[in-house]
Amino acid sequence: MRKYLGWVSLGIIGFTFILFALMSMSGKVSGYVGTNVLIIGAILALVTDLLSKKGKFKAASISALGIFVGGFIILILGIMMNGGL
Repeated sequence: MRKYLGWVSLGIIGFTFILFALMSMSGKVSGYVGTNVLIIGAILALVTDLLSKKGKFKAASISALGIFVGGFIILILGIMMNGGL
């Protein structure tokens, strides 16, 4: 079971960002809800990833999580510095 948690973590990351993209396209969801969805998805992915066995899917999941969360932080900082998109 633990060897498949890397796949589960990748699935959670994918589902979270697809859900975030669909929510942001509608334009009727507040920013707090979108941010909370990203935080909950990232925490769930991190927990499942830390519980998984070592392997290429664990490394891929941690890398994808780092890239997506880092990208989100860079996006937020860019918005804060420029005053908007």
